[in-house]
Amino acid sequence: MYILAIETTGAYASVAVTDGEKILAQVEGDDRFSHLQNLMPQVKTVLEESGVELRELSAIGVSVGPGSFTGIRIGVSSARALAQILKIPCVPVSSLEALAMRAEGFSGEGRVICPMLDARRSQVYAGAYLLKGGKPEPVVKAGPYTIDEFTELIDGKGEAVLLGDGTDAYGEKIEEKGNVNHIIAPESIRYQHASTVALLAAKAFEEKGGVDYSQLQPDYMRIPEAERKLRESRKAEGK
Repeated sequence: MYILAIETTGAYASVAVTDGEKILAQVEGDDRFSHLQNLMPQVKTVLEESGVELRELSAIGVSVGPGSFTGIRIGVSSARALAQILKIPCVPVSSLEALAMRAEGFSGEGRVICPMLDARRSQVYAGAYLLKGGKPEPVVKAGPYTIDEFTELIDGKGEAVLLGDGTDAYGEKIEEKGNVNHIIAPESIRYQHASTVALLAAKAFEEKGGVDYSQLQPDYMRIPEAERKLRESRKAEGK
């Protein structure tokens, strides 16, 4: 079994290949939000480095969100296209669960892993997890929260290991509030990466298979800003 995994929900696109047990090759872009230009060259690179041919792939794993709306669209569209051409299934992976797995080395007694992605306007896409058996188990359901709502939900659940660009945006505010016992994960594991998307996709594929490319859907967690404004405008006009 070989899984090609795509991660484009964050600032840097990354791609990885796994055999279900280990990562065979992985690559991450150097340019922020250059997913459209870099993704397919990255796919070519990891396949060459892993020695895996396109025809040997069992499925395409992809981080379906939440995160950057544009990044999600690029990743999901690319996964659909590859899966359709190769006639193999897709495996959707939550970007929050994959990000939580980046902190596996920090999990343990009394700790809860809390990925937080900046959703702007003092909001985050976030969840809280315990990592057991190489999989994240939710303690706080993943969803869109104000930063105050989320810190209240994780308060008292143990030492919180915070990850994601939500720590960049709201880390100081959390520190000022002082109601959460927490640490911020090191920068080397703080952000999304295809390596954990690949490993979670492999587990999911073994347990329940994948989905047809036509059934692969993004998980924005809230409607895009442009659509929100359009709805508000129509409502104001009585349409």
